[in-house]
Amino acid sequence: MRTFVLLCSVLTTIDAKIIDLSSSDRVTWTFVNKNGSVSGPATVPGGVYSDLQKAGVIGDILSRDNDVLTRWVALDTWTYTAKFQVSKGDLESRVIHLVLDGLDTTAFIVVNDHSPIGAVNNMFVQYVFDIKPTLKAGENVLNITFLSPIVAAEIRSNKAFAPPECVPSVYHGECHANQLRKMQASFAWDWGPAFPSVGIWRPVYIEAYDGAVIRWVTTHIKRVEADWSLTVRAYIETSKKVTKIDGVLSIAIKVEGKQTLKKWKQVNVETKADGTVVEEIELLISGNMIRLWWPNGYGEPTLYDLHVHLTSNIKSEDSYKDLKVGFRTIEIVESPASEILGNTTAGKGLTFYFKVNGFPLFMKGSNWIPSNILPELGESDKDTIDNLLTAAHDVNMAMLRVWGGGVYESDYFYDKCDQLGILIWQDFMFACSMYPVDPPFLNIVTQEIEQNVLRLQHHASIAVWAGNNENEVALRGNWYETSTDFKKYEEDYIKLYVDTIRPIVADIDPERRYLVSSPSNGIESEQEGYVASNPYDPHYGDTHYYNYFADNWNMNTYPKTRFASEYGFQSLPSIRTLKTATSNPEDLNLDSKFLAHRQHSPNGYAYIENQLTGHMKLAANDLKYFEKFVFYSQISQAMALKTETEVYRQGQADWYTMGALYWQLNDVWQAPSWSGIEYGGRWKMLHYFAKSFFAPVLVSPRQLASDYIDVYLLNDRFIPVVDAVITVDIYNWTSFTPVNKKQFPGNADALSAKLQDIDMNYWDYKKEQIFLKFSLEAPGVKWSPSNYIFPVPLKSIVGLKTPNITITVANVVMRNKDKLEYTVNIEVDSIVLFLWLDTDIKGHFVDNGFIVTEPKLTVQFICNKYVAPRDLQNSIELQYYVN
Repeated sequence: MRTFVLLCSVLTTIDAKIIDLSSSDRVTWTFVNKNGSVSGPATVPGGVYSDLQKAGVIGDILSRDNDVLTRWVALDTWTYTAKFQVSKGDLESRVIHLVLDGLDTTAFIVVNDHSPIGAVNNMFVQYVFDIKPTLKAGENVLNITFLSPIVAAEIRSNKAFAPPECVPSVYHGECHANQLRKMQASFAWDWGPAFPSVGIWRPVYIEAYDGAVIRWVTTHIKRVEADWSLTVRAYIETSKKVTKIDGVLSIAIKVEGKQTLKKWKQVNVETKADGTVVEEIELLISGNMIRLWWPNGYGEPTLYDLHVHLTSNIKSEDSYKDLKVGFRTIEIVESPASEILGNTTAGKGLTFYFKVNGFPLFMKGSNWIPSNILPELGESDKDTIDNLLTAAHDVNMAMLRVWGGGVYESDYFYDKCDQLGILIWQDFMFACSMYPVDPPFLNIVTQEIEQNVLRLQHHASIAVWAGNNENEVALRGNWYETSTDFKKYEEDYIKLYVDTIRPIVADIDPERRYLVSSPSNGIESEQEGYVASNPYDPHYGDTHYYNYFADNWNMNTYPKTRFASEYGFQSLPSIRTLKTATSNPEDLNLDSKFLAHRQHSPNGYAYIENQLTGHMKLAANDLKYFEKFVFYSQISQAMALKTETEVYRQGQADWYTMGALYWQLNDVWQAPSWSGIEYGGRWKMLHYFAKSFFAPVLVSPRQLASDYIDVYLLNDRFIPVVDAVITVDIYNWTSFTPVNKKQFPGNADALSAKLQDIDMNYWDYKKEQIFLKFSLEAPGVKWSPSNYIFPVPLKSIVGLKTPNITITVANVVMRNKDKLEYTVNIEVDSIVLFLWLDTDIKGHFVDNGFIVTEPKLTVQFICNKYVAPRDLQNSIELQYYVN
């Protein structure tokens, strides 16, 4: 009888026995600290902070300053114990392995009080141990003892120090994170708290078989003229005691027309000394049987079911994996920029853009940090993953960068990206540090890179691998006082990212580009010995850019770049979200210890205030000062990111800028950060604005230092915009009726940004009394959002009134698939800036943060559960900008 267990989204099945050791009625887990004073029932997969919360030993870890008050947890030693049954029949299998998909992080494993069967020190790898000699019929006991990650990191640092020693003190974090192959952000970051957890964060199980198992599958898809070549590599594994594999390997793929294509081969091979062998099958598929996989906004992300099957001649035993593959080509093009831009300043250096299915696509998106500060919750909370990725999809994002200080995400995460058409820029998990290169460290890194590339390679969403986050610029820029020994650290850098990691990626996944670092000059950095003299050279590669001193609503302040892979500004989360972390009203004050504790960016509030007050009025004695500060911080963040993103999109025309991934999509706690979505899922104004500034077709004006206005037409479609009409309405702040209206012809080639032939300067009016609204109508363009220019800072405008606003919710509730859709009607009697609708009912408005230039507008509210329209109406609260 077959036993099935779903271990991850790639379905693994074998005829052999699988004993799932996750918490259940059949398997009980407990935890205990070193001196036995703290113990309780455990949940596996899980972690110690999660278990202590469930047991009532500690409270909500994200409440107030509990990140520091619960630090004792991370300083202790914890033992997890499981009791489970094994039958005599189970023990008859030739191979019996304990498989641990993820242990966080430094631990010793004991079965039935025997000597330790193994020690582990990397949370990012799967460990497989032979436990046949240690198991017995009846009850068995598994003990996993985790060392304090803080102590383990310090011990390693004393032997192989690499800077920096500690995170900045304002993080309230811990030291030597770079010594452990553990989520680097768990020791604290400028956007998150320190929770250096321990635990069994991914599944643990026993596999028992006689023949062999397919451990990994990679797929190598190439275009062959009009057809496709699919090469499937099966990484087959058995026990070292069994060195012969005899059986049949087959593949089957379902393609268009409800057809299934199959191919098989006889396998009769000796394994390597470690009991592994790689077998491959190539299948040529006619192009008319396949539809392409496209990124979000450019086409459908079509996926096909692939079945890989190994039948062993030993007892006719089966092992197979089911996965989904997409057919697409992708490359990063780094060619002379002069080929596109001519022999100009912009034409120096190299391009840097993604070509997908033969087309150069502008990559719009954001950066992904872990969805939870506790990795086991980030792994298991599929609702949060769904909500965040769907939110990215819904605002026209085509790419997310999985940042190098977090984790290699779950199979579910990448499956979801495959389905949504979200490409992934995948960093390896090294960030903002120098790293040791002693042999033990390099050995565990080798295992980590091998396994994670093998695990993720088949996903259509994976676009590029990057060796690290910001370590090239950190070394060249002397972030950690390495300049006195630069040569040593340069050699270490090359040994890790070039000599160790790069060959592994090239061997397993030769089709994708490996970038040694991000940001980097790409090929130019490589030619300069992998540490460029200026890794931020705008003529090459990708850049990270932050500037909290300039006027960030002014397009003329931003530098050129080929690809903006990080940039951003902070804001506070909503007061509703802050209240989930404190019930003390005194905490909701900028001068409170609570908010000082939550701000991990040095001078962070001063930077927010500087940007905010540069454009908006906010008196220190305002009775609603804090409420307005929070709201205005979100306006300021949204406007700054809108401005910078449109600069990069306009830059496609004259610099061939081809990507804008802002920092950051999501949050791990209720605190000021760079995110567009708050912890808990509430959208900030930034995320609503992203829907417009990432729109496929957008009129994007730029007020120059000379006060003239350049107007760009941005077109991210495969067809040109022709016969368009660009309308410019000039409004006085006192009236809905424009004081002037001009219309101009517009056009743009497919996949382009084009400066329009429009000569515009309307400062015959007093600039403080007016603003400009830009809109577009064109054949075949269903939607293009309005855009605006405010000629002077809002604090200087004259005539803006305090509006009267009426909100009503229609009684008719529409059902759209599994969602409920409410129509919210808004009536106003004057111009309104950044009209914000908020409710405590779970759901979201389709749009928000309105610039209201008409007396009536409607917006949809989407939620999962029915609420009476009158209750929704009564729950809606309003905010807007007032002078």
